[in-house]
Amino acid sequence: MPIKPHKLAIIGAGKVGDAVLSNAMGSGLFAEVVVLDVNQDMARGQALDQHHTTALPMMNNVRVVAGDYDDLADADVIVFTAGPSVQRSDKPATDDSRRQLAVINGQIMRDCMREITARTREAAIIICSNPLDALVHIASTEFDYPEGLVFGTGTILDSARMCRVLADHLGVDPDYVRGYMLGEHGPSGFPMFSGVNVAGVGFDGLSSLFQVEDLDREELTQRINRAGWDVFQLKGWTSAGVGQSALAIIRSILLDEKSVFPVCTTLRGQWGHDGDVSLGVPCVIGARGVERILEVPLDAWEREHLDTTIAAIQQTIEVARG
Repeated sequence: MPIKPHKLAIIGAGKVGDAVLSNAMGSGLFAEVVVLDVNQDMARGQALDQHHTTALPMMNNVRVVAGDYDDLADADVIVFTAGPSVQRSDKPATDDSRRQLAVINGQIMRDCMREITARTREAAIIICSNPLDALVHIASTEFDYPEGLVFGTGTILDSARMCRVLADHLGVDPDYVRGYMLGEHGPSGFPMFSGVNVAGVGFDGLSSLFQVEDLDREELTQRINRAGWDVFQLKGWTSAGVGQSALAIIRSILLDEKSVFPVCTTLRGQWGHDGDVSLGVPCVIGARGVERILEVPLDAWEREHLDTTIAAIQQTIEVARG
């Protein structure tokens, strides 16, 4: 019996979908990639563009095509990047700027989940579109999809931004900065400062260790949450980081790596919440998707911010429900 090669499906051929596609083509993880979009010419164009790259040195001979929902039946991983994004403006993204997308993208999410569940309940579904946490909640709670197999990129990119900001301040390689952003992929997300460390030294001891200016929690939180808007304001969109975040998750699933990522998932008893909110929290990611949600200890400042971000996400969920 032949071995089944891995297959990826990407729903949404816009800028984020393109970033996921480009990363997937060079990852060596897939033999086949199918691209879906309501704009069929865009899907065909993205697939054809990437098809040409397979003849270049160092690229893999991946079969990449435009397709339709029937192509999801044997997909191993489905990445959802469909729907409009926030509009470019001269002000940082606010709660409302993401939540105004909730009704439109919530309906798109439902429409796509109906198509997906009519064809498979075995693929891992990774959601990238905004408002991320509300869309994950819709997909994970309204369609009886197997628990752990539908989730979002969460605060992976937010966490990377935090590590990059800290690394720049301390003058070190970000690979050696450890820490997570928790909560909403949006304005109310917050760093878990009690879990930050560099060279085994916690957040409160870093300024002294590296002889740099003290870091204020609230100021640093604002800087991190502005980082994505800074990119958006300069180029009109963000895509590179979320594309790489999605591929990091995919790699951990297909290789059963048991990586710990702060993905967006529905809480099941953690911090006193059971099925009423989905947000970015550290999880073990393996062949069964979200295999374990880690209820990490939080200090008083973090618990206050957790309650705030949960309230913000729940408001968006209510908007998305109409």
